[in-house]
Amino acid sequence: MGSSRLPGKTMQPVFDDMPLLEAVFHRFRQCRQIDGLLVATSVAPGDDVIAIWCTDNDVVCHRGSEDDVLARVVGAARAAGADAIVQMGADSAYLDALLIDQLIGLYKDDAYDLVCNTLELTYPLGIYGHIVRVSSLEDINRRDDLSPADREDVTRYIWEHKEQFRLLNIKAPPELHYPELRFTVDYPEDMVLAQNIYTHFGGLRFTTADLIALYRRDPSLFADTLKLKQEAAPHLSLMQR
Repeated sequence: MGSSRLPGKTMQPVFDDMPLLEAVFHRFRQCRQIDGLLVATSVAPGDDVIAIWCTDNDVVCHRGSEDDVLARVVGAARAAGADAIVQMGADSAYLDALLIDQLIGLYKDDAYDLVCNTLELTYPLGIYGHIVRVSSLEDINRRDDLSPADREDVTRYIWEHKEQFRLLNIKAPPELHYPELRFTVDYPEDMVLAQNIYTHFGGLRFTTADLIALYRRDPSLFADTLKLKQEAAPHLSLMQR
């Protein structure tokens, strides 16, 4: 709830009275290869509203440090008895179940520590997935030389030390290769766009291909967000069309 650019965004309504967190949760449930879902929020009083939502909706909630997100996620994974997790932000309004199922399938095919699509930005910004081996995160969490940034970004240490891990990054197929597009929720303009998109599609049932088709039909709908600047994570390289 403590977003600096869009405070409280996690519980802002994105469709009718449905908060963003609920929309993300239900889009996550469209994945066929996951075994369970839980919310890992902080013990900060401002996040009590998230814990209350979880209780009211019978969603498993794990609470941990506000700043040490790595330790919080490791704690949640341990509580769930998970061997691997799909680690996503609760503001992932456009979460792509097809992509996540693809990444999980690739993870299961071989002994990877991280399978993702974000080491090279070929999909639209915000269309992403991270499948992470829990034992690798536990090893990282035990280190005493992590920076605050390593603690804040769960997978940062892995992509900063690629030589120590087995990584697989996939690129977008041609029809989804739109890295210049922005499908994320960081600013008020992003939230307005998300609300307009959910209204356009009448709820949760739309894909990344549907988003791109909408952009091609009506680029003016996206004009306000395409002007926004996004600080890409330092491990990303942008692949233009």
